[in-house]
Amino acid sequence: MKIKLLLCMAAFAFSSLSAAETALNTPEYKPLNNVRVSMQRMLRSSEGRYFLSLYAGIWNPHATLYDLVETQTINLKGLQKGDQLNLKSVDADSENITNRVYQLSGMLNANSGDLKAIFVESEDALGKSIQFEPAIKVSDKPNFIFKFYGLEDINQPYGSVLKRVDIVNKNNNNIAQTLTGFSAFPKSLGYMDVNFDGYYDLVLSDISGERTIQEKRYIYWIFNPKTQQFQRSPQLEKIVGFPKLHGEKQQIDFGDGQLYQVKNGLLNRME
Repeated sequence: MKIKLLLCMAAFAFSSLSAAETALNTPEYKPLNNVRVSMQRMLRSSEGRYFLSLYAGIWNPHATLYDLVETQTINLKGLQKGDQLNLKSVDADSENITNRVYQLSGMLNANSGDLKAIFVESEDALGKSIQFEPAIKVSDKPNFIFKFYGLEDINQPYGSVLKRVDIVNKNNNNIAQTLTGFSAFPKSLGYMDVNFDGYYDLVLSDISGERTIQEKRYIYWIFNPKTQQFQRSPQLEKIVGFPKLHGEKQQIDFGDGQLYQVKNGLLNRME
């Protein structure tokens, strides 16, 4: 009995020492409170004429409206107060208001993604009502919020490094998953449906090693609806360039002629 007790005590002492050594060797991550989540919503009008790529929930909400009948593209920028959006057309190059002014205003349901909007052209003061809904509908889309942790680093041009993201279920406030094993830009991340399956994925700017955000290298965490977990995508991380999503065509433009078609979850480069 004494031998067993001593062995247990020795094991406890060893495990305590190992835990202490691990704690000493593991850097302490601190909460990062100024990380902007840039969420891209892809919406389609109920009659199928319009497709809206919308960035909302940020200080400068903006969108691109595609008229699939007239083959017209309208860039919009504006303000958001609560769920109320007020966007006005701008020129994509000069940022100046175009000669033909368009306005899109409405109430966005942040949970369902539905947008009940009024679309006004300059010569039509009354405008027309448009009901937008998610372009790709799924019944079990999770409702997440994020908590960010990182390291302060005076040698970093950004002052800190994002090292951990806690995925929190907004419905019960439980941590659904913790993402680690990366070094990312600490000021913002993308929350968008990269593979067009109806579920949002995470895109972080990779600043590991000597990389900078100007190099346009990204870390991809793709949501797997079967496991209800985010999984890293080594295939996507080999591609240089920010993923500009064209939801109306289900294409991704990474710049420099790197255009990919997404079909059934597979990425195929277009020549």
